[in-house]
Amino acid sequence: MKRVVVLGGSFGGAFTALGIARRLRPGEAQVTLVARENYLFTPFCTEIIGGAMEVRHATAPLRDMLAGRVRFLEAEIGRIDTAARRVETDAGPVDYDVLVVALGRVTGTHGVPGVAEHAYFVRSLADAIAFRNRIIDCLEQGSRMPKSPERSARLTFVIAGAGPTGVELACDMKDFVNEIVREQYPDIAPLEVNVKLFEGGNRVLPSMDPRLSWFAERRMKEKGVDVKLDTRIRGFSGHRIELADGSVQFADTVAWAAGLAANPVVAALDVPKDAAGRIRVDDFLRVEKNDAIFALGDCAGFVQDDSALPPEGQVAMQQAGVAARNVVAAVRGGLLHPFRFRRRGRLVSLGRRYAVCEFFGLRFWGFPAWWLWRTAYLFRLPGIRNRIRVMLDWTLDLFFRRETIRIRYAPERVPEKAD
Repeated sequence: MKRVVVLGGSFGGAFTALGIARRLRPGEAQVTLVARENYLFTPFCTEIIGGAMEVRHATAPLRDMLAGRVRFLEAEIGRIDTAARRVETDAGPVDYDVLVVALGRVTGTHGVPGVAEHAYFVRSLADAIAFRNRIIDCLEQGSRMPKSPERSARLTFVIAGAGPTGVELACDMKDFVNEIVREQYPDIAPLEVNVKLFEGGNRVLPSMDPRLSWFAERRMKEKGVDVKLDTRIRGFSGHRIELADGSVQFADTVAWAAGLAANPVVAALDVPKDAAGRIRVDDFLRVEKNDAIFALGDCAGFVQDDSALPPEGQVAMQQAGVAARNVVAAVRGGLLHPFRFRRRGRLVSLGRRYAVCEFFGLRFWGFPAWWLWRTAYLFRLPGIRNRIRVMLDWTLDLFFRRETIRIRYAPERVPEKAD
């Protein structure tokens, strides 16, 4: 029986594994999904940070999704030995006949001093929880500090990068802070809390239509977000931000959403890669010069119309269906099917009841775009249970104040060895 191994528990990896298992005949192959976490994290980091969604509702248990179809292994992936067709993990080696790499990418710091040590990232569930706790910590501390530059720095939040993640984070943060400071922190004047968005380019949302970028910038400024374009961070000490033009800003909190870098496992993999460190794949999502490996999602450099596809969820979702089909064909020795990405649109939330949208050639903004954004993301959630929970969260958010509970997680205990 052939051994098919899928690496990565994100949308690309999970739905590829599920698609492969659904297409295989009983006893034809064993499908194993290897991931660091035992849940699928949906793209709601900013909603969690802004208090619009309960943490567990943004996840789906992988074992529940894959039960009866795919073997799941929760493990940290160390390296991929292509010669031996083996994946080394902290739970032991996993051998494969066909491998699918869907490990995504990690946050890239571009070598800016201090960012890796002091900034907050916003790509995982743990990141979202940590940053939300940080915001509440700063408000609690700032409320008991006397008026001073130190208090001002404590109540200043800087977001680096004005792509979709940075823009959504700035808007959700500002909504959250504006609401809770006014009602729950009488010792802090609302104008004391500053949310600043730094972007190295000349407009926000550079991948979208310029008119939508202009609307998004205007909307953020109306909310009170301080948008600074053509502004690059050169260093961050944890309190002091040095900018490329030589000026200095003081802030105790920086959220870094200014780029991506290759996953370390992918970076160490001995296969052809492009200039950005993504795995080079052919039209069938098969790794160049290695017919036993397929790659998809953010870690794959799929070129269409002379340019690499962007790191977006809809790219990974579309690739997952074709990758599953081609893996099954590879197991059976059949014909592979080429992949062609078809863009359905781009959606970026601008906080409560506002969004910008490109949808099948149409461009619009405001409440209709926000409604479409929520509808589209709702139907990307796996399982009716998660959809109902998220719908309830969003409905309650329309009528009730957001809560400021800060959950401090104790370090995990390591089981003691028996004598």
